[in-house]
Amino acid sequence: MCRYAVKNYKSHFACFSCRKAFKKTPLSDYVVHKGLDTALAKIMRVYHTPPRRLEVEAEIGISYEQIVDQYLKDVSVCPECAGPMAAMGLDFRPPARADEDAWQIIAVLYEHGFAFKGCGCGGLGYAPPQRQRDLPEWLKQHCRQSEGEKLLEKFSQRSA
Repeated sequence: MCRYAVKNYKSHFACFSCRKAFKKTPLSDYVVHKGLDTALAKIMRVYHTPPRRLEVEAEIGISYEQIVDQYLKDVSVCPECAGPMAAMGLDFRPPARADEDAWQIIAVLYEHGFAFKGCGCGGLGYAPPQRQRDLPEWLKQHCRQSEGEKLLEKFSQRSA
């Protein structure tokens, strides 16, 4: 069973400018506070049935994406610098504030779509690189290539 299914944990956010992490209100508490809990519950009942989900979202006048976007806009503001923070997931463990290299690695990983979001069953599933010089190779191994990138790689292999 997922450890995060038992209770609501605060969401983890990181400010790369301040090199600080904060735990903020979870989505489940936010929607109650904003009066969107009924809407979210209706959407979640049909979430994995796209045609029905679109019907329900049209009926209630808000989509799941709009709810999440509103949540992120409202809670992902750094209390120190008022800048934007990154939603890092419940498995995020921030490096020491003085460890600029580690924060830079985390920022680059986040820019490439890697965060510490899991259901609590298997943990992160990958270990981030420890040194910046290892970052390009790590990204090459872990990033998904688009169809265009795969095709370009095939063409470059043919011409070599």
